[in-house]
Amino acid sequence: MVAARIGETLYAKTDDGVELAYRIVGDGAVDLLWSFNQLGDVETIWEYAPIRGFLEELATTSRLIVHDRRGMGRSSGERGDLDMEVADLLTLLDAVGSERPYLVGVLTGGAAYAAFAAAHPGRAAGVVWYGAFAQYLKTPEYPWGSTADELEEYSRRLESGWGTEPFAERFIGDEPAIAGDVEAARFFAHWMRRTGTAEAVAAADRAWGHVDLHPVLRSVRTPTLIITREGDDPEAAYVASLIPDARFVRLKSDSFMPFFDSGPLIAAMREFIAPS
Repeated sequence: MVAARIGETLYAKTDDGVELAYRIVGDGAVDLLWSFNQLGDVETIWEYAPIRGFLEELATTSRLIVHDRRGMGRSSGERGDLDMEVADLLTLLDAVGSERPYLVGVLTGGAAYAAFAAAHPGRAAGVVWYGAFAQYLKTPEYPWGSTADELEEYSRRLESGWGTEPFAERFIGDEPAIAGDVEAARFFAHWMRRTGTAEAVAAADRAWGHVDLHPVLRSVRTPTLIITREGDDPEAAYVASLIPDARFVRLKSDSFMPFFDSGPLIAAMREFIAPS
């Protein structure tokens, strides 16, 4: 496989002067936007072989657009709410000349894409959401979330540990491919520091704890694929049930991070995209 050329870091400027960093990889006929969850830096991601290999594989059949959300990585400004993320995505698509891309995101990255598709159905060919959720707060009607105390405790851990190797070791501890890997923990700690400050990341985490996506999900009319690993089935299936005609795919894997054991994930994405 010949690796796709990785473009230089470019910037799309919003109406309020924020510069949104992005890179374009590959030149396929299908545009594909990719967004991580808490982490992001359009330059640091290429330093780690599993991430680089995963993104380069996506770019073999698409024009892949990786981008840093407002207040993350190489993008300026401070983290915004969901409405601001949607506005930023519209600015980014206009800057790169992408009329109807596929939007592929993990956790909050996928949530922002779903919100964009709901607000601008004509500007997205499809949404692929890995790690889908409707809210973070646990309620009698939503048993998969965390309690308010648990959410706050995690935010405090972010404030005190983000960017440190001990925190990174715990962060990757459930990932079989790299659990106990000192070099992997060192990279993730480095990646965290490149993403943003502990205070900014914790503030964003607290904000997501109050987000209820139910109204957004029920209004999505863009073709949507919800992908989950075994173990997260009930929550992901519930989210898929809220989006009209959403497809639901369950993958057998012990890995959660999408760039490990990524073959089945990429195959599911390509099967979803191929018919169009």
